[in-house]
Amino acid sequence: MEYVIEMLNIRKEFPGIVANDNITLQLKKGEIHALLGENGAGKSTLMNVLFGLYQPEEGEIRVNGKPVKITNPNIANDLGIGMVHQHFMLVDPFTVTENIILGKETTAGGKIDIKKAEKEVREISEKYGLAVDPKAKIADISVG
Repeated sequence: MEYVIEMLNIRKEFPGIVANDNITLQLKKGEIHALLGENGAGKSTLMNVLFGLYQPEEGEIRVNGKPVKITNPNIANDLGIGMVHQHFMLVDPFTVTENIILGKETTAGGKIDIKKAEKEVREISEKYGLAVDPKAKIADISVG
């Protein structure tokens, strides 16, 4: 079986610290993995490398067997790689919809089609039984 994601021999350094040293992670379609370790063990750093927030000093990432260079989160998203961040990374004054489409805005005539985006958020919310108001401001709603 071919791996859908491979992180091979990844090394990530920060000044004076080696956060990841020769890390290999291989994932097959349908698998669920958990990265466990103490604070500072390098779990978030490794995922930030996969998501393109950090660039590794060494190693290779492959998607469906093909080497890729993930230099930013948009490239990761285009490859089907998403990330749920450990800490909230939402823009408080924005609506739920604006936060969801941030960085992936679709436009109609050069303008963001917010009505279409709100409709899509509402449909996804209903599909999964979530009570999400697409027009609610992040600052005005609970974390849940």
